[in-house]
Amino acid sequence: MPLPHAKIESYRIFDAIAGRYDLINTVLSGGLHRLWRRAMRRTLPQRLNLTVLDLATGTGDVALELIKNPHVQKVRGLDLSKGMIAKGREKIAAAGLSDKITLDVGDAQKIPYSDASFDAVTISFGIRNVADVKLCLSEIYRVLKPGGRCLILEFGLPQSVLLRSAHLFYLRRILPGLGRMLSGHATAYSYLNQTIEEFPYGAAFSELLTNAGFTDAQYRPMSGGIVHLYRGDKP
Repeated sequence: MPLPHAKIESYRIFDAIAGRYDLINTVLSGGLHRLWRRAMRRTLPQRLNLTVLDLATGTGDVALELIKNPHVQKVRGLDLSKGMIAKGREKIAAAGLSDKITLDVGDAQKIPYSDASFDAVTISFGIRNVADVKLCLSEIYRVLKPGGRCLILEFGLPQSVLLRSAHLFYLRRILPGLGRMLSGHATAYSYLNQTIEEFPYGAAFSELLTNAGFTDAQYRPMSGGIVHLYRGDKP
């Protein structure tokens, strides 16, 4: 089982590895994270002048991807890790996008914005780490405008027995040591496999979206099922 404090204090780990996080992400995903972010961008609502909130925004890679959508006018990112936010602000300033992307320190379970403020809310590989998933989904629902869309990227397990076995071997035997070597942090990736194996995915997570009030809840497995893109709309 994961450490009891793992979800609550995961942001402290991200503070410690913020400077190396982008490199680690690229290596551990084999560069596939770029494809996953692109798929999320292409699933945004087809409306003009979108205002998007990206939760667990980290160093801002998702925000930087979302702003490429010509329908997106503004992206606001939120993350508990001050170190990750600081790194993200540097990247956004270097890209000359500080007028379009704003990053704030804050909790996805207590979103510090008004009701019905955003056309879309996204979260990538972060909902698995919040202490109360139902509360987070409730907060997302609250800040979405009517007709707004929730998009979530999260890890899962392949349906194929062969792919599942290979992926579990990677998660359990290779990733922890590789993550430790790249990050220089003793425990940064030691519990990742456990959180992935225990977290609901596929139809089970879509049901959580439906129970939170979202309509047309659906999911799309990607990269053989190691990642799922979830979608739900606010009526």
